[in-house]
Amino acid sequence: MDTEIEELKELVRRNTLLSQDTNKVVHAMRRNQRWHTFVAVIWWVLIFSVSAYTYYAYVQPYVHQVLGLYDSAQGFEQQARSFFGQYFGTSTSR
Repeated sequence: MDTEIEELKELVRRNTLLSQDTNKVVHAMRRNQRWHTFVAVIWWVLIFSVSAYTYYAYVQPYVHQVLGLYDSAQGFEQQARSFFGQYFGTSTSR
């Protein structure tokens, strides 16, 4: 009977050690997951920030230039309609 009790005590001791080790591993996993989430958020903020800066610094002037060309083309169309309307005696302006 004493040997069974000693075996049970040894099993309880091993179980306690295993539980403590598992607890340490789980806490380390949680800590690593928090760091991973933090780094991922910082990464995406950095990507969006660099993209926005690149757009405003490099792409936006070209977009404004193209929009200006489009507006001038519309103005040219209006002038042409007005000219031809006067030339042919009809009004084609909208």
